[in-house]
Amino acid sequence: MSSDESPISSFEVKVSDLAGRLGTYMVNGRRVHTPELMPVVNPNRMGVGSGVPPSELLESFGYAMIITNSYIIRRSERLSEEVQKRGLHGFLDYPGVIMTDSGTFQSYMYGGKSGGEVDLDPLDIVRYQSSIGSDVGTILDRFTVPECDHEGAAEDLRVTMERARSSLGTGPGMELAVPVQGGRHLDLRTLSGKGVFDLGVGYAPIGGVVPIMESYDYPLLVDVIVSSKKGLGPSIPAHLFGAGHPMVLPLAVALGCDLFDSASYAKFALDDRYMTRYRTLHLGEMPNLPCSCPVCSTRGPEDLLSMEKDERAGLVSRHNLWVLRETLNEIKAAIMEGTLWEVVERAAMSNPSMYSAVRRIKEHARYLEENAPRTNRRFMSSSGLSLARPEFQRMHDRLSTFASPEKLAGAVVLTNWSGSHSTRIIRSMWDEQPDGMQPIIRTPFGAVPFDVDDMYPVSQSIFPTPGNLDAELEGYMKGNYLSFIKRYDNIIEWDGTGEMPLDAGHHSPGDLDLRRARCILRMQFGKIGGSWADEVMIPDSGPISIVTSRRTGKIRNIFEADADGKKHHLLSMRAEDGHFNLRWVAAVRVHGASSAPRFRVIVEEGTGDYNAQGFNVFCRFVKDADGEIRAGDDVLVVGERDELFAVGRAVVSSRLMVDGRSGIAVKVRDGAKKWAV
Repeated sequence: MSSDESPISSFEVKVSDLAGRLGTYMVNGRRVHTPELMPVVNPNRMGVGSGVPPSELLESFGYAMIITNSYIIRRSERLSEEVQKRGLHGFLDYPGVIMTDSGTFQSYMYGGKSGGEVDLDPLDIVRYQSSIGSDVGTILDRFTVPECDHEGAAEDLRVTMERARSSLGTGPGMELAVPVQGGRHLDLRTLSGKGVFDLGVGYAPIGGVVPIMESYDYPLLVDVIVSSKKGLGPSIPAHLFGAGHPMVLPLAVALGCDLFDSASYAKFALDDRYMTRYRTLHLGEMPNLPCSCPVCSTRGPEDLLSMEKDERAGLVSRHNLWVLRETLNEIKAAIMEGTLWEVVERAAMSNPSMYSAVRRIKEHARYLEENAPRTNRRFMSSSGLSLARPEFQRMHDRLSTFASPEKLAGAVVLTNWSGSHSTRIIRSMWDEQPDGMQPIIRTPFGAVPFDVDDMYPVSQSIFPTPGNLDAELEGYMKGNYLSFIKRYDNIIEWDGTGEMPLDAGHHSPGDLDLRRARCILRMQFGKIGGSWADEVMIPDSGPISIVTSRRTGKIRNIFEADADGKKHHLLSMRAEDGHFNLRWVAAVRVHGASSAPRFRVIVEEGTGDYNAQGFNVFCRFVKDADGEIRAGDDVLVVGERDELFAVGRAVVSSRLMVDGRSGIAVKVRDGAKKWAV
């Protein structure tokens, strides 16, 4: 596809967690829900031995996309003639999305190791893939082996990009896949990713990684994926070539890969290798089959070993496909729930190299933060591996600049953070707190003011009980705690047992609710145009009324009365993460107190009127956005002249809003026309 043609494919992100996402990839009217794996189909072995018929891959296992090799088809006169006659979908008897490879991997296997290539014309193979009806065809790129030096890798990349540019427009009706190459050289990976993005294609495999995975160099795999994605950006579906072991998938998805392919399910089966979630076992060494899939539920290893090789390989292939499907289903469920990191940590414990890879993520903390949503429903941590998660850095950054609306000289610290869930302790901290003392909870995130303990991730977090943190988490907690409490002259620590160690003051609940609301706004939005967010949204003028939950006592809505006594809705609290939603009056105040592009999503001329009526903002109409916007943030929707059209909640990060071709960017809550007089 050339940059001036209408795209034949689209990719829409629905939900994200870390850099992973649930998306929908559409090409030629066919739909794939990502993350997804493409089983490799060998056109010479369909339904033979370990070869599972393509129709069964969709009907029985739910694989909506497969990959086959156009080089293998073309070099066989019999296969090529039949495919040209029936079309690729008809030949494979497969109605889903079909991707074809070009022969690059064969070039690596049969010639690339010694510096040669198979005999193929780069443009001819693209045309051939289009002629047989491939939905996604791949250019003939240069495979760069990991041991290649920088100069050689740069030359391979130059050739790859030259072929990619010349291939644009040569495969009508087919999305063009342009792999990201660069070997182990991370600067080249980013350069390659940026080059692929600039071409305007809608599909980007990350190539040259099979040797990295075969050598179990998973830390390097992390570096390669992140470096490639930094160049590609989040708007193009990223396909990790050759990744097909269940242990690798959670990590790769968490780093932003959407699609995978592998023949491992069949190759392993031919060698009597049996996949589990975290390792591969040999049938001859297994006392039983630790699985309840249709293959394993009524058989044991001895049953399979007594069969003829082809029959056994076919059944083990199907078991392996079930394991891969189960892994992908768990990953998808975790993204929806916001618990993908927990799946990654479980995989990390399965292999020392995988553990090292997860630790390597900490070196890419900024990348992960730029792509992760602002909040989730739950936060669970068992070890210092979690310190790579964006929530720790975000909490540190917010707390380091936080200042209470009141000038408080001292602090009462609840040292047992599990006690913050106790009704009795909450009542003591709020209703009986000493005058002039800031109530604080000592948590694994550090010292957190009690006023903001309902905000994600504090209230939603689950850690080992106090005294049972690992050394890394314990060290992080102590360091942040000591750093925060330096600002107070007087520190009183309380473990939640007995009475508070100081005479109680007497504060009215209304005052405490208002102070709590002001603190939450400061944590959520920081400063706006030189003033704290609460000073902008809840000025001292005008009576403020706070509606709380009858059951929990927590803030639900905040209203302000005007001179005529009419109430205006300022803010509403999100129960799931303790953050505020801006209503129209508050949005107008934020807009007036700040300058573009702060908090803003800027839409194209002529589209803002629709948003002002309450319609959502779509990525294809976004001109620009504040670079600090993350999925889940409350944002202002403005025009190119900074006129305020709407307020709503970001569905995706700012870069995806700007780069994306499809999908919702902002779910609009209030539009200007609803409030027009």
